[in-house]
Amino acid sequence: MEKVLLDTDIGGDIDDAICLAYLLKEPECNLVGITTVCGEPEKRAAVASAICKTVKRNIPIIAGLDTTLQPVPVYPTPDGARALSNWEHEKYEKYEKSDAPAFMYEMIRTNPHEIVLLGIGNMTNIATLFNTYSDAPSLLKGLYIMNGYFGQEELPEACYNWNSWADPLASKIVFASHVAINRAITLEITERLTLDAAKAGELFPAKSDLMKSVLDFGDSWLESSNKLTLHDPLAAVCIFYPDVCQFEKGFVRVETDEEMFMGGTSFRAARDGNVEISREVDKERFYHILSSTLNR
Repeated sequence: MEKVLLDTDIGGDIDDAICLAYLLKEPECNLVGITTVCGEPEKRAAVASAICKTVKRNIPIIAGLDTTLQPVPVYPTPDGARALSNWEHEKYEKYEKSDAPAFMYEMIRTNPHEIVLLGIGNMTNIATLFNTYSDAPSLLKGLYIMNGYFGQEELPEACYNWNSWADPLASKIVFASHVAINRAITLEITERLTLDAAKAGELFPAKSDLMKSVLDFGDSWLESSNKLTLHDPLAAVCIFYPDVCQFEKGFVRVETDEEMFMGGTSFRAARDGNVEISREVDKERFYHILSSTLNR
């Protein structure tokens, strides 16, 4: 049983909600806490609360940081939160801020070398945790993040590498951290896990309140994009099935100066590297694990 602490920008792209649902259903997962990040984190926390309540799970949820370490020209809001009126949820007041990094550190400090931290949004909460509590990385059992792009083709825009672009300095801090298991699930790999909206409905049928809520909160995303890329669920599945992906060890550099390439990531392979990046994925095995877990 793995103790998992989830940091998420849930409420926009549907894959965050699918990732949370998977963690709630994975029999080897003890989800000990959830923190939210990015614009309107209170609404994002409410979305997480609603999804957890569908399976009657009382998990600590903390609304985290909505201002980035390095200023960016956007303030994303969770469009999926419009569905909150359809579901029972806890309310999180905008002006009653909680200290998400402090919560994360307390969980890590009281469970040394037992917590796997899963980051599937911009890295602001996690970087602030590492900056504020210097021993936090060494006390973690593992760090899994959905972050980085190391493909051969140039991205259309820097913001496609969203979790890095949305706070480049935070991404730089997290990629430089030293954790016993330090793995990044990367964009060029998760892009292989793209389905059209109709196929997504077949893979994740709305047969339970859990999946009904996931699809309700993700409906606006599916309507606007007409596709689903399973970025974040792959990061979660890799915690419990590490052989689903192949990884390469090395060092990651993050661009924090050049505006045109802001948040861009580059990789240098090295045996003594501090981070492992995904290089291959077993797509069919991943789909089987995710679908069977969510539908059991």
